[in-house]
Amino acid sequence: MNFEHEKRLEAEVDRELKRLPELMAPGTLILRVMRAIEMRLNLPWYRQAWQRWPIALRVVSFAVLLALFGGLCFASWKLTQLESFATAMHRVSGSFAGFGALWHALIAFVNALVLALKHLGTGFLIACFAALAFGYAVCVGVGTVYFRVGLAHR
Repeated sequence: MNFEHEKRLEAEVDRELKRLPELMAPGTLILRVMRAIEMRLNLPWYRQAWQRWPIALRVVSFAVLLALFGGLCFASWKLTQLESFATAMHRVSGSFAGFGALWHALIAFVNALVLALKHLGTGFLIACFAALAFGYAVCVGVGTVYFRVGLAHR
């Protein structure tokens, strides 16, 4: 690209844009925007954002939410102390024991695969990926040829 040509083009476009007359917004647009702003300001406090609520209501709502959160945390802690909860958790964990064994086997397989790949060396891995890419390209090419020959009009 020619840098000087771009600078001249930029200056010419800038000149042409500055020559354009100022656009005026339609009168109805200004009225609609001002009405929307006024409607937003005149909403009742409970329909506005929490930051626009009266300060006393914000403090009270925050205290109520904090108490609810604390009660929920306390109730969940007490729930874990119940014997029936421990029995239910033991039953659930027993049904998922097979998934745990499967997960550990999968982790062992992945670790063995990573160790084998590290042992093979980088050059061999690059050659394998190149062979795979070449094989893929050959399959795509041969498939394209077969497709064109199959659809050719005789």
